Amino acid sequence: MSSVKCQILVQNLPKHTTSKQLQQYASRYGSIVDAYLTDNDSEGFIEFTERTSVDVFMSKRPHFLDAIELQCQRCLPSNELQKPVKRIFLRGTVQQLTESRLSNHFDKYGKVVSCTIPKGKRNSTFTHFGYAFVAFDDEDVVDRIIQDKPHYIDDVELEVEKAEDLTRNNHRRSRSRSPSSPINNKRSRHETSSSPSVSVKRIARSTDEFSIRHLEEENRRLREHAIMAKHHFDENIWKLRRELDDERRRYEQLKIDYDYVRRDLARITGDLQQKSSTRYNNSNSKSSRH
Repeated sequence: MSSVKCQILVQNLPKHTTSKQLQQYASRYGSIVDAYLTDNDSEGFIEFTERTSVDVFMSKRPHFLDAIELQCQRCLPSNELQKPVKRIFLRGTVQQLTESRLSNHFDKYGKVVSCTIPKGKRNSTFTHFGYAFVAFDDEDVVDRIIQDKPHYIDDVELEVEKAEDLTRNNHRRSRSRSPSSPINNKRSRHETSSSPSVSVKRIARSTDEFSIRHLEEENRRLREHAIMAKHHFDENIWKLRRELDDERRRYEQLKIDYDYVRRDLARITGDLQQKSSTRYNNSNSKSSRH
């Protein structure tokens, strides 16, 4: 088993936390190979001897040290996106599968919230776009799936990547526009009743907020469309590369077949020449005897 699957990144550690304290805390969940802090004092790594210990550790979240909640995440290979997300993006021969089969395959890792295989018209034909999205209720489920790559369904390999979680950013924006406190609301009502100009400003502000929300929603849709268009483009490039590789393999096979035929033809030609020369010699010897 790869050691990466046994490692956990721990962030938001309390100040003055030592490696020994981190190791003592993590040892409750399994045997520890190592626990150390990085140059950033609020960040460290834990390595267990077994991946099952990592599963137990992550299932017991949230974790606290000195009443401070720790941010824990499984370590992934360097070529994978380390950012925690709740969705995966799949491409390849997804059009051969159904949403229920995809959901059943990944359900063993955790609760599947949604599974979508986009469809639409392409060249006046209603078809799959060749990719899919699967969303889960926990970011750790996605990390486990990435660690277990490659994935196969009916001997068909799926290309699995992390998908950017657009709802996370929109949720943060919506929280930043959360309603003001009751005290401020009372004050604003009082100011509205005493000054008509304030009501005009409030109407203008509410209109601006509506416009901002509309623009952000439109921006979200455009970003989603851009991501899907990029995935569609990547899918076409991937198909073209695969077709090119197939053509190259066919070309190499044709070269091999041609060499076989050429050698067989040369052998047959040599045999025919040898037989003809033998017959000629035999005929000459018979004529000389007579």
